[in-house]
Amino acid sequence: MKFLLPTGIGDSVWALHKVQSIRDALDPGGAIDIHLTCSERNPLQDRALDFIRRFPFVDSADMRVNYAILNDPPVRKDGCYNYIEDGWYDFYGERYCALIPNAALEHGTRLEQWLPQYAIDWRIFRDFQLTPRERSYGKEVRRRTGPFVVFYPGPLSGNTIEGHNRNMLWKPSEWIDLGERIHRDFGLNIVVVGAPYDLDYYTAMLAPSLNGASSHWTNIIGETSIGELFAVTAQAKFVISYQAGVGIVSTYLGTPTAIFWRPWGDSISRNHFLSFKEEMASAWVPPAILERGSYLPMIYGRDKVESILDQIKQRGWVE
Repeated sequence: MKFLLPTGIGDSVWALHKVQSIRDALDPGGAIDIHLTCSERNPLQDRALDFIRRFPFVDSADMRVNYAILNDPPVRKDGCYNYIEDGWYDFYGERYCALIPNAALEHGTRLEQWLPQYAIDWRIFRDFQLTPRERSYGKEVRRRTGPFVVFYPGPLSGNTIEGHNRNMLWKPSEWIDLGERIHRDFGLNIVVVGAPYDLDYYTAMLAPSLNGASSHWTNIIGETSIGELFAVTAQAKFVISYQAGVGIVSTYLGTPTAIFWRPWGDSISRNHFLSFKEEMASAWVPPAILERGSYLPMIYGRDKVESILDQIKQRGWVE
């Protein structure tokens, strides 16, 4: 059975929570073939495919360019994306079941309430595959740095002109301050992660201000495969992340994680109003993870260094 999903690690993994129950209902015993759709092929999509192929229930995964999952106009009057409805579509002579949980999540609907006739499997990460070599890489990072936390600050564009931290509601100086306080208060070092396209923000905005702090900051942006990256987050005390797959997956894998989200009403785009309900920040998180306090949703411009440190202490992330 061919599934067409949004590209990106975070977007696609939400749909994976229901593909098995949908397959079982519509094509019992059939294969699960995942097709991600994007506007153009780039390294971001290739990392997403590597990620998707690590789930044993996925029989194949590849990319489809310009298989449109947005209606015209692409953004609704309420500021959310104008996605096509979930269901069957024909593209270039092939039939796909399009699944777009983002439409529900962006309006604050919980993931299990999206397509509620199909059961959700919150346990899909129990068999998520990291190789022994990748796991060894994560342990080697911990051996070199000592106990550490992971920062994922995100890309330069997403922190400046167009993205979740547009206009820098959370400033580079706050990343530096938070890292210094974590090191001073908890005795932990900082490991900064990301793909090659994330290096520009760190290089331009963070590295020049580290000064003497660089001794307890380690930058491995662009040095890891997707498997190595999550092997590193698995070794971390906790993760603090820009809104992206890094933080979403580390949450699912059980590492205490805090993720920044943009406040409702403050547009992600500089060209048109694009904004998601703040309930989206937790709508995809399994109830068990919410109950044990190992996930912290944060809002850019609202949560500051002191309040984040207080939450880390209250939740026992450094015990």
